[in-house]
Amino acid sequence: MSNNERRQYKRAPVNFDLLYKVQLPAAVRVQLGKMERPAIAQDISEGGMGLLTNFQIPPDALLKVKFSLADWDHSGKRQTRVFELDVQVCYCMPVKNAYRLGVSFVNIVLSDRLFISNYVKTGCSTKDPN
Repeated sequence: MSNNERRQYKRAPVNFDLLYKVQLPAAVRVQLGKMERPAIAQDISEGGMGLLTNFQIPPDALLKVKFSLADWDHSGKRQTRVFELDVQVCYCMPVKNAYRLGVSFVNIVLSDRLFISNYVKTGCSTKDPN
């Protein structure tokens, strides 16, 4: 069974910058330092994201990610929401000179989950210039 067949939520391709900081394990947090690191979001769903980073981060590590998404409400007005979410690393794979992380959202509030779900369902990733 492929990864796509096992996924619980539909993913949308994206390409935007975000920041992350390692929370746990402590050994990785010490290795990478306490500062935020940049990454690139490659896809998103209401359950998680695919990220590209320069650092190898082991599965089960806990990160804090910061990013923003723009979506359009029912009246066609653009809304931007800033997210600061806890995520857990599900996998880390080497790709060329970087690492692809699959992360799942941890304890995400319903309003954030619904915003992301609507973003994915309405295809806003194709309309958003960011």
